[in-house]
Amino acid sequence: MEIAKKVIKTLKNEGVSGTITKAKKYFFENEKQEYASWIRKNTPSQKELKKQRNTKFAQEPKISIIVPLYNTPKKYLLELIEYVQKQTYTNWELCLADGSTKPLEYLQEKVQKDHRIKYKILAENKGISGNTNEALKMATGDYIALLDHDDLIPVHSLYEIVKAINENPEVEFLFTDEDKFIDIKKQTRYEPNFKPDYAFDTFTSYNYICHFSVFKKELMDKLKGFREEFDGSQDYDLILRAVEEAKQVVHIPKILYHWRVHPSSTAGNAEAKPYCFEAGKKAVQEHLKRKGLTQGKMEYGVAIVRNRAIYEVKENTKVIVLLYLQDARINLENLKRDIQEITYKNFEIVLMTTEEIKQKEEFLDFEDMIQIKETRIIEKDNIVSELNKVVERENDAQQILFMKDIQGIKTKDLIEQLLGFIQRGDVGVISPRILYQLTGLQYNGTIYGVDKNKIGYLDYIDVAGSFGYVTRGAVVQNYSIVKSECVMVNRQDLIARGLLEESMNYMEALADFSFEQFEKCKKWNVINPHIELEVLEMTKEKESHKFYTKWEESLQKPDPNYNVNLKMEENKIFRMNG
Repeated sequence: MEIAKKVIKTLKNEGVSGTITKAKKYFFENEKQEYASWIRKNTPSQKELKKQRNTKFAQEPKISIIVPLYNTPKKYLLELIEYVQKQTYTNWELCLADGSTKPLEYLQEKVQKDHRIKYKILAENKGISGNTNEALKMATGDYIALLDHDDLIPVHSLYEIVKAINENPEVEFLFTDEDKFIDIKKQTRYEPNFKPDYAFDTFTSYNYICHFSVFKKELMDKLKGFREEFDGSQDYDLILRAVEEAKQVVHIPKILYHWRVHPSSTAGNAEAKPYCFEAGKKAVQEHLKRKGLTQGKMEYGVAIVRNRAIYEVKENTKVIVLLYLQDARINLENLKRDIQEITYKNFEIVLMTTEEIKQKEEFLDFEDMIQIKETRIIEKDNIVSELNKVVERENDAQQILFMKDIQGIKTKDLIEQLLGFIQRGDVGVISPRILYQLTGLQYNGTIYGVDKNKIGYLDYIDVAGSFGYVTRGAVVQNYSIVKSECVMVNRQDLIARGLLEESMNYMEALADFSFEQFEKCKKWNVINPHIELEVLEMTKEKESHKFYTKWEESLQKPDPNYNVNLKMEENKIFRMNG
């Protein structure tokens, strides 16, 4: 209440722009303080570091750290070497390939004092990919780790990498969380990037994996290093090829990489190297082709630093829209207009509604719409059973589109866009972004693992149109659970699993189906924020907890599409966890 009063007062005194400026400053300062607290709690103590130095692993692979150099500032490079030399895991080598205009003579002393440091002066600057490939030729390790010439890895980084290798004998590619810094000595770390595990649609939207990337040597040999035509996004291209080939990919949810921010770095200024993003888009496009997704194309999304995947419809299959309307406040006239403007034509509507809505004056005109195949007056308690009957009966339809209390359809080609994804064959369910008119909030996905018998809504607190945490609210991405007022599924997937669970309510039944598709069938669940629908307010249904009972064991594990370093508090604002 106090915050609300302050916001109203600021709006009156300083207007909208002034209020936004103050809000950004307020939240940025809060985030800085919160992250500083997180760092204090999660940085290994001297006692823990000593224990790491004395640890003997069953496997102690040599890690070759690959660093291409080009006119690297002395201060940056000396800091990099210092942090590598302080590693609590000591079986490493540092491979420096230098394409600078002048050799870095001060490195000769470092090489003489520590045989693990290798320094090669190149006859010419071969560019980022060429210089990195030269560094790769120097590597004799079992694993290859990539480190930019002006960045740092914390002293426990390699220890955590080797620990994960021992815990996952099949792993061929590992990546970690990261943050940014300006001056490590002044403790200016900020913007932690707590990442999800590898997820196809999320990763093709943007290179969230980035740093710290570690490859098994055999995998790197198979990939044949970096490709010069992707300079600027050479890491993105390499990782896209790596996830296609790797036996196992492991994400370590710990900050094990510090990305230095300065005016000419991509970390400090996304526009500093615009060619990077064109190369990244090209790399993803080739990735789609190698995956056989030839109907997919990449465009720029909310900004030059984000991609937007568009999958063309393979065939104009019949779609049955199961439209469930039970909120008497729905404006039927507006909804009728929006449905009539849908560009895809091979669909029919089966309307499920209440006696109260049927008695509305405008209902008859709404019901007469040519696309409405059938109207059923139902009781709320048996909606899932009625939906199942329609799904089972409509055997000429290949896709089912579930829609509940839709107030407005902002994206007129929503069916084409949804179909493009669901027809890939590896997608369990797909949902658009849901905008809530009465609150101005939005639904961008569902996560679990935040508390016992609870699931939460990612970015639910954000105002409509905001980007959310590390722009997650603005990109096509994957979730383990989709609990939404609008989802499209393949009918055969529903039939194969025995339809929706009738002991659950509407939203639980859809969440249950989506989670089974991800957990058991290993399909991707997708939310596409470029497709937008409006409803009045978030569906409020009394949860039976049958969903949690059924999936209790799975829900106790960390959500692979979220991050254990984040949590959800009672007000649904996501914060750093401990």
